[in-house]
Amino acid sequence: MLLLALDTSTAVTAVALLDGERLLAERRQASGGHSRSLLPLVDELLAEAGRAREEIAAVAAGVGPGSFTGVRIGLSVAKLLAFARGLPLLGVSSLRALAENGRGLPAAEVCPALDALKGEVFSARFDLPGLAALEPEGARAPADWARALAAAPVRRVFLGSGAERFRELLASALGAQALVPTEPELHRVSAAALGRLALARLARGERDDPEALEPLYCRLSEAELGHQAS
Repeated sequence: MLLLALDTSTAVTAVALLDGERLLAERRQASGGHSRSLLPLVDELLAEAGRAREEIAAVAAGVGPGSFTGVRIGLSVAKLLAFARGLPLLGVSSLRALAENGRGLPAAEVCPALDALKGEVFSARFDLPGLAALEPEGARAPADWARALAAAPVRRVFLGSGAERFRELLASALGAQALVPTEPELHRVSAAALGRLALARLARGERDDPEALEPLYCRLSEAELGHQAS
């Protein structure tokens, strides 16, 4: 089964093409605008793999949390591609995909954290090596989150743009129990990992309704906040 996976939850447009578990091609591109780069990148990916859009049998998309606008664009494109030909659509948490980068690292838990701006991170916790969820995904103040984690000291690896931004804060609060890798690739959401998570969902007989699948925002948008205040 040829599956197209894409993620636009961060400033990087990430796409991957998988034939079952086999990765055919993957691209990442720093994006000045996902709406301009996503479909051309998909076409480049298909050309690189020698495949056509008509061969795609399923579509997976990162549903966030992350950039509100970015997630909406990626999910809209995924829905369009799936709906046009009645393909299975699989939504996958971008944080869960990021956590996959922690497999094999020397820690008891992996904590993906994306910079949410406004002094917050979108974060979660998963155990290693099984990656079972240990806390719900949410928007958190890094200092409060670190203090809560310090109450149960175990070796944790922190991944993502939020981990990179608040590296010193995590080290101060958690000491040697906090590992923030220096390898940039470990802090990027992988479309290939997202695609494999989608394939696992598909193997369990799962798929999402294109009309019902919504982004995972984890907090209100600026427009929603403004509406509440008015």
